[in-house]
Amino acid sequence: MSVLFSVADISKAYGDDTLFSGLNFDVKTGEKLGLIGMNGSGKSTLLKIISGLTLPDDGELSVKPGEHLVYLAQEDDFEPDYTVEEILFQSLEPLPVDDRERHRRVSQALGKGGFSDPGQKVERLSGGWRKRLAITRALSLAPDLLLLDEPASGMGPKETEEVGVLIQKIKKMGISVVVVSHDMKMLMGVAEWVTVLNFGD
Repeated sequence: MSVLFSVADISKAYGDDTLFSGLNFDVKTGEKLGLIGMNGSGKSTLLKIISGLTLPDDGELSVKPGEHLVYLAQEDDFEPDYTVEEILFQSLEPLPVDDRERHRRVSQALGKGGFSDPGQKVERLSGGWRKRLAITRALSLAPDLLLLDEPASGMGPKETEEVGVLIQKIKKMGISVVVVSHDMKMLMGVAEWVTVLNFGD
């Protein structure tokens, strides 16, 4: 398998607070990596660096040319009066694909996400199903690498289980995944190997 992305000796600090330094790892095409660590260890920041939203202070990030990265933050930004289907169509609007391809992707995404009622309003979804919609939306963008930041953050057991069902499906997909979570069970539901970040507080 070819290397999809790699980080070499990257470091990041905010003021006197060093999140991590001298960090090295890579993810190959189709691999699933889990990241776990204490609060303040820089897990979310690392995902933002990989996605290009934040720059490291030192070191190098290398991404295979032509690869499509999708970063999914902890918090969603849905319009509450939109339907599930409308959210998915809206996410595809910027892409250079025709209407037929958009409908195909939305239909496929609804199936993967387990949404039986495409007309359901976002405001009526539980926290677990909102996160499933966020993940489904990310998958509809056809990423080569999916970056998931705490997909079960702040959820109760039932909502975590709702998200976990979809997370386990992702493990069988051919895409690469880096997922951050405090929930080891969820990490093991998708990750083939787990890295512990021991930096920070």
